[in-house]
Amino acid sequence: MGTKIKRYAILTPFDQAEVVAGIAALQKLDVDVVPTQSGVLVVRELPVPQYDEWDIRNILGPDESDFDELGEDSPSDNAPAVAAFFSRLSKFGVVLMDVDLGEDTGFEAGVSGLVRARRFMGGEAGDEVPAGLLLNAVDPIVERIVLGQASPGDHGAVKSNDVTPSDIIKRARRGKKGTVKEGDADTAPSSETDE
Repeated sequence: MGTKIKRYAILTPFDQAEVVAGIAALQKLDVDVVPTQSGVLVVRELPVPQYDEWDIRNILGPDESDFDELGEDSPSDNAPAVAAFFSRLSKFGVVLMDVDLGEDTGFEAGVSGLVRARRFMGGEAGDEVPAGLLLNAVDPIVERIVLGQASPGDHGAVKSNDVTPSDIIKRARRGKKGTVKEGDADTAPSSETDE
């Protein structure tokens, strides 16, 4: 086994990556947010324990001491919790894709591993979704990022850590313009000067 890839990707129904990155920043989540034709994709690279070539953990998986060394105490590393959070923001929910891939070398070269997909609605985990069918039905950018053929940065990703509170305020103010309903004029900011 060569390079190991471990990440999660959350496909959301939202269409503005900057807004989703701002929401993630407010929650102190360190994620990449990518705009796609199928909705905004929230991506997080996860730490992967490194073992010697013949370590038994290559077969059995990591043990508790590996997670202590990796420092998995970041809320951004908890894929189900992040998916549950974003699923509360839309009545359509989100789809969490857990990606655990490796690059085989030798006789059967190429990418191999597992991609699991699960729907989250209203903060709760739902049914599993066939990942292959899902990736076939969405924007090809999603598949390329999930399988590691492209990085989020190649497709205009917004890093949530780069979003500042002033960016969020500016974006919110831009979103408010032109959305004042009749009868709400007294609560909306006025562009006219009061005398």
